Amino acid sequence: IAWAGISGLFIYSYGYGIAFADNPPLAILRSVMAVWGMFVSKNDFAIISNTPLFASKAAVLYFWAVHFMAQYATASAAIAAIGARALRRMRLWLACFGNLSLIYGINEDSVSFGRQLAENSKNNLVFVDDKAASTLESAINSFGGVVIQDKNALWPDRRFLRSLGIRGKNRKYDFYLLHKNEAKNIKYAFALKDALETADIPANQTNLVVLGTEELHTEPLQALGDKYGFGNVTVFDAASLTARLLVHHFPPAATMDFATDCTAAENFEGVLIGFGHVGQAVMKQLVMNGQFKGSEFSLAVFAPDFEQVSGYISATCRSLTDNYNIKFYDYDGRSRSMYDYILARKDDMNYIVICTGSDKTNNEIGGEITRYLARIGSDAQVYLADYSGITCLTDGNIPPKQYPVFSAEVLCTGKIDYTAAVLNNRYCKNDRTPEENWAVCDWFSRMSSRASADFMPSMAMIAGQDPAQQWTLTDTQLENLAVTEHLRWMAFHYAMGYEKMPDDVYAAREQQFIEEKSLYGNGRIRVGKDTASRQHACLIPWDELDALSQRENAITGGNVDYKQADRNNVMAIQDIYKLIDENNL
Repeated sequence: IAWAGISGLFIYSYGYGIAFADNPPLAILRSVMAVWGMFVSKNDFAIISNTPLFASKAAVLYFWAVHFMAQYATASAAIAAIGARALRRMRLWLACFGNLSLIYGINEDSVSFGRQLAENSKNNLVFVDDKAASTLESAINSFGGVVIQDKNALWPDRRFLRSLGIRGKNRKYDFYLLHKNEAKNIKYAFALKDALETADIPANQTNLVVLGTEELHTEPLQALGDKYGFGNVTVFDAASLTARLLVHHFPPAATMDFATDCTAAENFEGVLIGFGHVGQAVMKQLVMNGQFKGSEFSLAVFAPDFEQVSGYISATCRSLTDNYNIKFYDYDGRSRSMYDYILARKDDMNYIVICTGSDKTNNEIGGEITRYLARIGSDAQVYLADYSGITCLTDGNIPPKQYPVFSAEVLCTGKIDYTAAVLNNRYCKNDRTPEENWAVCDWFSRMSSRASADFMPSMAMIAGQDPAQQWTLTDTQLENLAVTEHLRWMAFHYAMGYEKMPDDVYAAREQQFIEEKSLYGNGRIRVGKDTASRQHACLIPWDELDALSQRENAITGGNVDYKQADRNNVMAIQDIYKLIDENNL
């Protein structure tokens, strides 16, 4: 097209320049119009043929060659457009058969995720959004996806479902709501749920993965009993999932040395640069996964805006900073204070996470710190973290290896939650499968199971045991691992906003239990745990647990042994790994 246009402009400018030499503006206008006419099968040869140039047969041949190329370009564009429309119709028709994957929200992360789906499954791929960059739409077309932007798709109804052949037959429907605006995802999820219910689509044919707030939205969207919903619901927060991926692939325990008696031989000392949503989620995960008998936990947070962005976490998780050595510095990760801090602790530092909220800034700070650590001989590990995933800068890979959140392995297989689901299933004590119990598991129990499961590899590492084999532990090793388990359990509860139950509150709950027992034959409350106020009596040192157990048993008549519960949790790890291995999870 460009070659034909430039050549045509040369030809007609020459011809009209001579034909209308006395009126240059008209010559220019007629030249431009003639060039446009070339692309719709028009020519002005009769007007310019009398000029000297076209006395040459070669010039005439060139003239018609240029026009042929212009018409060919027009025809090719028309055929391409017709072909694109035909291909789109064919893909929409194919989407009515076989399993369907619908992705709401078109952005770089969702398109990358869609490409992985196309490579790893035979599902038909449909993208829905009100707008899409041409480059992203081209990418979607390249791997066989199709984009829908009409109003019925943007607010799904029965007509939209029928257009994709969504009906109550043996098809599976996976819905991935990955719009960057989480509020839009949730609105779409509820509209889709209503449409599916109206169309009588069985819940067990549907699976929902949505970027949102798990605590608020999982239960309302999940099918349960007579309540309609999706067969399986996964609501994830990108910041929290990034933080989990970090400790999943790079547990703090892997950066430390441990003695044969399963106690830490060194402290954990970390640095966190940036304190937005990702940084706050990373801080929680480091606290939950950085507690070991024999070590002290220390974390320095460098963020010039931490006072402006830390309101929510400070109000809801005050116990984190009250109980752990977490210090805040209002300096940038590129500041002199940052480098003075690193130099002073170069031999003790384990872990540095950079999550400023900007890829450019993350890479700049990460590259400079990595080079500086090499210069001063520090073994500290350096990681970049953002909403899309994590990158390790000190693993020797060039380019550095990345672990994306928006990947088929994370969002489709549920692999990151397999261990948590099996662990949760042990407590349910019913005939359901781990997947069935996980589908109806409440948010807090999910978080608790995940925290415990995510720490299991660290337990095996500390114990020097092969997770797949029978563990052989001495009494001392088991006791030290149980202490570490108690420390981990406390860190989880502090990260969830719990505080130690004051003694006067515990005494009042004892009295309430006694009164309920006299009235109803049994106390209806759990004396040491108040979920409403997020207080727990077990948030105390290991050595005080025996006294608490005895005090509770004296009131309830039970036989609770909180220390033994931690020991049992340690010994259950090998059983859980065995179940996972037997079921090929």
